[in-house]
Amino acid sequence: MRVAKRIIALSLAAVLYAAPAGAASLWSEGASLFSDRKASTIGDILMVKVSESVSDKDEGKTSSTKTTDENIKSGIGILSFIRAFGFGSASNMSGNTKVERTKTVNTQISCLVIDVMPNGNMVIQGDKTMLSGAEKMSVTFTGVVRPQDVAHNNTVDSARVANAEVTVSGKGIISRTQRPGIINQILQAIF
Repeated sequence: MRVAKRIIALSLAAVLYAAPAGAASLWSEGASLFSDRKASTIGDILMVKVSESVSDKDEGKTSSTKTTDENIKSGIGILSFIRAFGFGSASNMSGNTKVERTKTVNTQISCLVIDVMPNGNMVIQGDKTMLSGAEKMSVTFTGVVRPQDVAHNNTVDSARVANAEVTVSGKGIISRTQRPGIINQILQAIF
């Protein structure tokens, strides 16, 4: 019995010694003990805080005057049957135009890192669609982000995004009422 226990103990020790440990480490390669995980590679997600406001004011005044006075004298010699005649024209034109536009976009959008440049800057792109009743609003955001502009909570302000492009489009009742009718569109195209 003593020999059997000893054989079992030796065979158990041999099995444990021959098999590598199967425990997984909690540490992952590239992880930091002192900072949160931020977007840095293709496929990572980054939250962009979009806060953009555009105010545009155009004003123009136009004024022009044109006068034409032409006279043709009566014919001489064999052309004496041609009578003298003249014509004149005058035109005045003036116009004033004034256009004021103000657009504001405030939202947060999750963007995907679609490319990483050789200097480490990240090209990002994100789409967001919101539905409210019969109204559908779509926001698309693209741009280039420097890694040092990404905050500790993996967010970046839109003002810190280079080559930022924000596209906002809507479909629904409100969008239809703001668009001129088909007759107005035709008249604006002609005139």
